[in-house]
Amino acid sequence: MLAEAENGLIALIKAAPVGAKLREVASLPDLDGDSLVKKFFNDAPAVYVAPGSFQVRDRIAYLKFGLACVARNSRGHAAARIGDGKLIGLYEMMEAVAAALDGAVAGECGWYVTGCDFMSDEVLYKNGVYAGVVQIESPGVTLPSSLDPATLGDFISFRADYDIPPFETPVERDKWSKEPPDYSTSKPDVSETSTVQT
Repeated sequence: MLAEAENGLIALIKAAPVGAKLREVASLPDLDGDSLVKKFFNDAPAVYVAPGSFQVRDRIAYLKFGLACVARNSRGHAAARIGDGKLIGLYEMMEAVAAALDGAVAGECGWYVTGCDFMSDEVLYKNGVYAGVVQIESPGVTLPSSLDPATLGDFISFRADYDIPPFETPVERDKWSKEPPDYSTSKPDVSETSTVQT
């Protein structure tokens, strides 16, 4: 349900007229701070799809997603917001994304736009990046009856990190679980990766 919705929204934006004016349409990357701002700077103009918290009542899920629109322009802040006839501006991008999604069907869900927010972040501004989020919601989709094992990918490998007794902080142990693992400031006592023969 959620994966189909996200993939459907990405496909819808790519196929819409605005998709031809974007460098990237993708899921919001799992990055933070400077890495995320750098990606925004390098890939703008772009639209990133991110799920939001949603409610479930009587087996009906009311899904919410945000579509982060990211713009920049070497001609300055006004061109980044308004556009310059060559690169799409933030305002044009948000209007086009909202128009494409309001009343649309994507990922087996109907969607309507509930609002738009502008991100006011000094780090973004200092890097010449302007961003806004188009908020969308589904009028409701029925939860799947149960998990179908046939829809799951093959179990290929298992990785475990051991830190006995647990000397490191949870923050450090979280770094180990990233792909690829981050051992820059600490390292588990023992690591093992098992590959399943298929």
